[in-house]
Formats: sequence, structure tokens, C-alpha cells
Amino acid sequence: MTTRISFIALAFLLYGLTRVADMWLDIAQFQNSRDLSVAVVEAERMERNNRPTKLRNQVRLALNLRAKGLLAWERISLANAIVRYSSLHGHDPLLLLAVIETESSYRKKVVSNVGAVGLMQVRPFVAKGLAHEMNANPKVAQSLYDPETNVRVGAYYLAKLLRRFDGDLTAALEAYNQGPTSVARSIRNGRKLRAHYSRRVLKARDNIRRVFLPEI
Repeated sequence: MTTRISFIALAFLLYGLTRVADMWLDIAQFQNSRDLSVAVVEAERMERNNRPTKLRNQVRLALNLRAKGLLAWERISLANAIVRYSSLHGHDPLLLLAVIETESSYRKKVVSNVGAVGLMQVRPFVAKGLAHEMNANPKVAQSLYDPETNVRVGAYYLAKLLRRFDGDLTAALEAYNQGPTSVARSIRNGRKLRAHYSRRVLKARDNIRRVFLPEI
């Protein structure tokens, strides 16, 4: 009788130990799964934090290959400005690169026959009119030869045009080139927009992406 009870007790003990072992295995699997989830979240966070630096380096690479008229430190400063103001206004940084390439071929001191100045060919009266909205110095129009100032004003102006034309990138780009009054009039009168400029900019953007920056 005593032997039988001892055997039963031993069986229950073994069963209990098995259940405990199973429980610990479940806990370990859950912990591993949780650790994996934490690792995934951490990796995603690190990627988000590293993306501005990675993006800045890629933009700098494009400038090194295409903006050879600028000094090395100017290309670094310009890459920083493009990434900063793209992020601030929700632009694709490659779009700003394409506008700069189309407007000025990266020549910071170029002036058009209508008085547009610098990398993004900003007209001084436009810069002066935007100064208050941008919380900028009213004399910002006098600093358009400076690449960072030019990109700051140009990026803001393009964002404003995108808002005015309800996010229509073609219309905003044509307005950047032709003037918003002309484009608004064409839309109001039902006329088809001349899209030569916007096609050039978007083609330049796509070429930059394809050749130099396939990851963006």
C-alpha cells in the first residue's frame, strides 16, 4: 500500500515538474518573442533617427557629382539646407534638387533676364513679399545669392504654391515658373496648362533618383 502511494506521489511530482517545465518554456518563448518585438521597434526607431543623416549624405553625393561649380563646404551646406527645408515644408528633397538643377544648374550667382536670383531663381520682390510670413529679416531679398537663404525662400514659396493649388504639383511648378496669377487664370478659364517646365523638373528629379539615389 505504502509503495503504491509513493508511486502515485512520484507520478504527480513528475507531472507537476513537467507542467512547470512547460510553463517556463512558454514564458521563455514569450520573452523571446517580446525581445524580438522590442528589437524590431528599436531597429525601426534607429532607422528613423538615422534617416536624416543618411538622406543628407545621399543628397550630398548627388551635389558632389552634379554641382561641381560649388566648393566642397558649399555643397555640404547646401545639402543640409535642402534636407532641412524639405523636411520643414514636406517636399521630396530630390524635387528641390531638380528645381535647382533646372533653374540655375547649381550656379549660385546666376541672374535671369527678369531678375530672378541664385540657385532656385527667386525674384527679389517675391522674397520681400514672403519675408513677414517666414519670420525672416525684411532684407532677405538682398541675400538671395547665399545658397541657404535662396533655398529657404524657394522651398517656402513652392510649398505656398502647392497649398494654393490644392497639392497639384504640376500647377505649383508651373506657377513657380510662370507666376501664380497666370496659372490661376488658365485654370479658371479652363485652359490646358503649359507643362513644359514641370515636365523638365520632374524628369530631372526622376533622373537624379534613378542614377544617384535609388533608395530615396
